[in-house]
Amino acid sequence: MKTLLIMRHAKSAYPPGISDDFDRPLNKRGRADLPRIARLLATYGPRPDLVLASAARRAHQTATGLVESLGLPPSALHLDDALYLSSPSTLTQAAAGLPDSAQTGLIIAHNPGLEEWIGELTGAHVALPTAGLAAVALGIHAWAEISRGRLLYFVVPRLVKAITQRQ
Repeated sequence: MKTLLIMRHAKSAYPPGISDDFDRPLNKRGRADLPRIARLLATYGPRPDLVLASAARRAHQTATGLVESLGLPPSALHLDDALYLSSPSTLTQAAAGLPDSAQTGLIIAHNPGLEEWIGELTGAHVALPTAGLAAVALGIHAWAEISRGRLLYFVVPRLVKAITQRQ
């Protein structure tokens, strides 16, 4: 059984001098959300075996921050230019290319494609904010078989922050 983690990049900035959307970096809140999401994955799982992210700066920074926070090896991170503002079919194609040795894959990309893809995979309609994370159970043994799944959970950084502040 494979598990797919689907995450939108963390909150980004529009700093002066950056005119291309692709080059936008994470802002302070985005950087602060990464350890929260990493703690959630480390504590409750599933923990990703590998991370596939859009090559856009904000997605790349999100992926790098999670890989480091989870203590994954740098080789666990793969960037894909095709994931920048991609459609659900492109996202499915990318997931189908994950190595079958990985039981849990994390894909980090952009809206609106991610929200549409979660809907196609699970039938759930989610509003995926920045750093929002959905876990999907797939009844498959090979990533190439990806079609439908069951939404295990959906969390947003604000909820994770509220929960951890109460502990």
